[in-house]
Formats: sequence, structure tokens, C-alpha cells
Amino acid sequence: MANLEKIFFTEEFQEKWNIQYKKLKKAISAGRTEAELDLQTAGWLTHQKNIRHLLPQELKNKLVGLGLDLDGQVDTWEEKYRELEQFVLQHGHSHVTVDPDYDALRDWLTRQIINKSLLTEEQFRKLDSVNVDWEMVVSRDHRWEVMYQRLRNFYYNHGHSRVPQKWHEDKQLALWVQVQRRMYTQGKLKKDREQKLREVDFVWSIQTIFDAQWQKHFDELVAFHKKHGHTRVPSKQAKLVGWMERQRLAKSRGQLSKQRMKMLESINFIWDFKDIKQKAWDDKFKQLKEFRKENGHAFVPVNYKENKSLGTWVASQRWLEAKGKLDPVKKKKLDQLGFVWSKDTEKELKAINDEKWEESFNKLKAYKEKYGTCQVSLRVDRVLQRWTCWQRKAFYEGKLPEDRLNRLNELRFPWSIQEGYWMKMYDALLDFKRKYGHTRVPFQWEENHKLADWVYRTKVNKDSLEVQKIELLDEIGFDWSLARRNVVPWKEMYGRLITFKQKYGHTKVPVKWAKDVKLGKWVSRMRNERETMEPERVALLEAIEFDWGYKFAPKKEKVVSG
Repeated sequence: MANLEKIFFTEEFQEKWNIQYKKLKKAISAGRTEAELDLQTAGWLTHQKNIRHLLPQELKNKLVGLGLDLDGQVDTWEEKYRELEQFVLQHGHSHVTVDPDYDALRDWLTRQIINKSLLTEEQFRKLDSVNVDWEMVVSRDHRWEVMYQRLRNFYYNHGHSRVPQKWHEDKQLALWVQVQRRMYTQGKLKKDREQKLREVDFVWSIQTIFDAQWQKHFDELVAFHKKHGHTRVPSKQAKLVGWMERQRLAKSRGQLSKQRMKMLESINFIWDFKDIKQKAWDDKFKQLKEFRKENGHAFVPVNYKENKSLGTWVASQRWLEAKGKLDPVKKKKLDQLGFVWSKDTEKELKAINDEKWEESFNKLKAYKEKYGTCQVSLRVDRVLQRWTCWQRKAFYEGKLPEDRLNRLNELRFPWSIQEGYWMKMYDALLDFKRKYGHTRVPFQWEENHKLADWVYRTKVNKDSLEVQKIELLDEIGFDWSLARRNVVPWKEMYGRLITFKQKYGHTKVPVKWAKDVKLGKWVSRMRNERETMEPERVALLEAIEFDWGYKFAPKKEKVVSG
């Protein structure tokens, strides 16, 4: 709705709307009903009802405040069609006769025939079903009235009758308006039609429209000058900039009137950009000097994010030099800064990139030695963090040279934030295995919840895991089984084993012992982990004569027969 208001309900529309509204308010205050309104006011009110769904709420409130029912019944297509059906039933045909009682119906039917191409398929089918004569001859007067009605609708919608010459929304109306102007100029327009056109502020001369458009753009430029103190309009205001260029061109051809030239000069309009262009060049040259001072060279990237306009300017100087169009004085000034021209670009770029890359790589090595990770924090080193992002981007786009890729891999460089976290968890899993001799991190392990969650997610998402990561996990004997185990402390399981021995006299708990499944599996695991188990635990199990199984049973000496 906001867009519609911007397009249709302009200041000009508002001004004309208020004039009509005051006339309506005066008539109603005088005690007139809608039926007693004059033709123009009644037509305007009917149109407001027709476009009530488009009217801004403020305008609707004003009309409702006069006691008007905007949602009151308005003739619709279906109502007129039912009226035509009644006529056909009564007379046996759809040729609406010339009769004051049927003027409205005949007018409606004629408009349907004229605008046949605009009917919906259903509307056409309905009219065809009552044998409407689509070839019916329509008088020129009636055609003129139909087009005039369309112009009135345009007038009420836009607040003026200046229909664009090539208006794509209604090309027929645009052409008709031009015909009326030509007829008026040739003195062939009927007086009654001329009067009707004057009622909608018809513009008789196309020059009047051009003058209005010129004034509109000039007013925009005045407003810009008042706000900014100059007339250097940015290119994003394309329409205004285009208009300004046309004024310069008209002046150079001697086609701009003295009055308009004087109006433009009153706001310091710039006719020649030679001085401005030189100043702009000097400003960019100054920025290039600052860049060289900060970076040690004048090789600005075309896509230099910190100053995109400088990167573009540098590229344009190279292009001008290559085409032989660069001012020698400017070229000499650029040479003094060690400016890199097109023929040397690739060589210079590689040398600078190699030097910068090596410097940043050494910084990354030092960072890892200090913080134990290649995941650089913005708080610690913003520049280095941005450099690591560039390496990741080059890697994913397949543009990172193999030698650089290998050197970064040697540092275990994380190629994404997620990968950095993955390697951090992998290192934690290595520590877990070194401590416990296996990778079966208990589900919801209290000592390290993050590691427990990561191990579980890794198992669940094995199918989408990169081959390299699967290989890393397999190398350390990663247990891919997904069983969620409730963690029972080792001491508690040891106590349950003592209870078993006191009852049964041994420690050979069956692996699938139904009375305590966990104990059976735990005893089996203790046997398998004998070689990596902590000495204290081994001693506790030995104290209750734990049966380690055949693997650790003392070997029997062979009896040699005499």
C-alpha cells in the first residue's frame, strides 16, 4: 500500500482531491443528498467509492466523517449482466434499444463490446451465452465518450490529465489524447468536447508538458542544492543526472534558452567538469600516496574493500596508459610512486603476494605456538584473522596453491570454524584415549559434556563425514557403535563384582548374565583392557583373585615322559 500511495497519491493529487472534497463538504453542509449533487461532484464521489481500497486511510476518514458510506452499493459487472439477462428474457434478444430507460445498460454493453479483449474468459462466455452481437456498430460519439471516461479515471487517479505519450498501461488512451491535441490545433475539435476536456485540466500543447517536466527536474535540483550546497548530483539519481546532462548538451548546441541558463546559473550549475575532474584526480592521487605510505607499495587491488573507488581509479589509470590516453604529467607523478602499469601487473602482484603471504604465515605459526590453535581471535589480531579467512576462501574456490595448502596443513590449520572445533574435540579424544585406553566416551560424561556430545554426533553423522576425518578416527581405534550407556562409576561396578564373588565364590561373570547385564559386560571389558589399565585398578582386581581369562593365565609346563 505504501508503494501505491507513493506512485498515485502525489502532492498534486492531494491538492486537487482537497478542492473536490471542499466542494462536496459544502454541498452536504447545505443539506444536499448524493442524488442532488452536481454532475462533476457526483462523478468524483462515485470514483472515490470505486477506488476506496486504494485510498489512504486519512482520506477515507475524511469522507466517512461527512456521513458517507464508502462501502455502499456500486454497480458491478455482475449486476449489469443480470440486468442484461432480464432484458433478454423480456425482449428475446440482446440488442438494447435506444430508450432513456436503458441508456445505462446500453452504455455498459457497448463498453463490453469495445473492450472485448479486456474481458475475462468467464465474462466473455456469459455475454456470449445471451447472444451478444460482438460486431455491433458503435457510433463515433459513443467511442469518444468511452475514451473520455477513461481519461477522467486517469485524472482522478493521478490528479492531472497529462497521459504519457507511450503509456504502456493504456496505449489506446495515450494515442487518443494525442489525437485530441491535433484536432484542437487544427480547429476541428467540437466545442462541447473541448469544454469537457477543459474540465479535467486537459493540456493542449505537448510543449506545456515538456515545460512542466523541465520545471519539475529543476525544482528537484534546487532542493538538492539547498540540502547539499552544490549541484554535483550522485549517479544513483539517474533521472536527475540524465536531465542535467541534457541541459549541458543543449547549451553546447545553442538550444538552451537564456532564461533557463540564468535559472541554472543561479544555483551554481556546473557546465564544464574539467576543473572538477582534475580535483577528483588529485584527491585519488593523494589517497594513493597514503596507501603507499601504509603498505610500502602502490599496487592497489581492483577489489580493494577498504576503498573500492581507489581500486577502480587505479585500474582506470592503467587502462588509460595502455590506450595511450593518459596525460604525460599524470603518468610521471604516478611513476614517482612506483605505480605498477598493466604490463608489469602480474609479476608485481605475485612478488607482493608472496612476500605478504610469507609474513602472515609466520605470524600464524607464532600465534599457534602461543595459543595452541590456528583459530585466530578477532580480539587478539584482527588483520591475521582476516588473512586466515582469505586462505579458507581460496581453498574452497580451488585457488590455493598446493605448496601453501601443504604448509597450512602441517600447522593443522582448520579450513572452517566448524573444522577448528572438530580438531579441538579430536585432540580431546586423543587425551581421553591416552588416559583410559579406549575411545568409548560415556554418554553425558560429566567430566567433559562437550566431548561426549561431539563423539555421539560424530557417530550419528558418519555417513556425511569427510573421508579424511573417518581415517583419522579409525587410526586411533574409534568405536563407531551407537549404544547410549548410562555411566556407572568404576568403583560401583567393582563393588558389584565383590558381591558376586561373595555369593558365587568366583569372578567369572557370564557376559550375558541376565541378572546384571552391565556387570557381565564390564567384567569382559576389564579383561580386554588389562594391558592398558591403571596399576591401582589392576591391584584391586588381583586382590579379589580376578579371573583374567586364558590370555593371562599362567602357562602350564609340559611333562616330558621318560
